Amino acid sequence: MLERPKPLDPEIVSDAQRLAAAGADRETILVFLRDRKLGKIDSIKIVRILYALSMAEAKDLVDRSAAWSDRFQSDMKFRETALQVLRDLAAESVIDPDLPRIILPPDKTEAQD
Repeated sequence: MLERPKPLDPEIVSDAQRLAAAGADRETILVFLRDRKLGKIDSIKIVRILYALSMAEAKDLVDRSAAWSDRFQSDMKFRETALQVLRDLAAESVIDPDLPRIILPPDKTEAQD
């Protein structure tokens, strides 16, 4: 059974909103969130609330921040591995009609060739 995500702590959200309203820069707010033991996903959610960013924009901001720089390389490696597994499964689904069909967007590096 899937666990429901925990709601964001309203006190932390409120404190982050006050910091932003007082002129704190985005990096300071991300450090504040991480100091409060929030993970990347919750940090992304709060950044979206504070700055009205899309999911992709907020994710990119958090990924590339100094506050989360210690995780950048491992997160990118994880994403590359997961994408390769999906590509492998997609290739197998073409061969084996009993497998669900997986359609992925073209690889950005392939599109540039």
